Amino acid sequence: MSDLPSDKEGLADFLDRLSFSDEPTDAPPRLPANEDIMVTTSIRLPLGLHSRLKSLADERRVGVSTLLREWAEAAVADIDDEDQMISLAEAKRALSRVHPIHRAS
Repeated sequence: MSDLPSDKEGLADFLDRLSFSDEPTDAPPRLPANEDIMVTTSIRLPLGLHSRLKSLADERRVGVSTLLREWAEAAVADIDDEDQMISLAEAKRALSRVHPIHRAS
């Protein structure tokens, strides 16, 4: 199934077929200034959450990766625009201390 050796003799044969050179090889082409290298990453999600994300992505006619990337970019941009980030729990605690305005009828 694989061209890689599975035993000591196969390894010796494999290594004998390798060739090395001091000549430079062609470098990969440079990326345009506005392009970035895409990196594959893996995350673990509960099945229910993944199903919901898939539904949302399907509604928008994009893949789950595209949807998550767009949301991550928006979240990072939002964080970068803020002076200081607070947790949701801190925000809820602060809002719970605000007294509602009572309006005269």
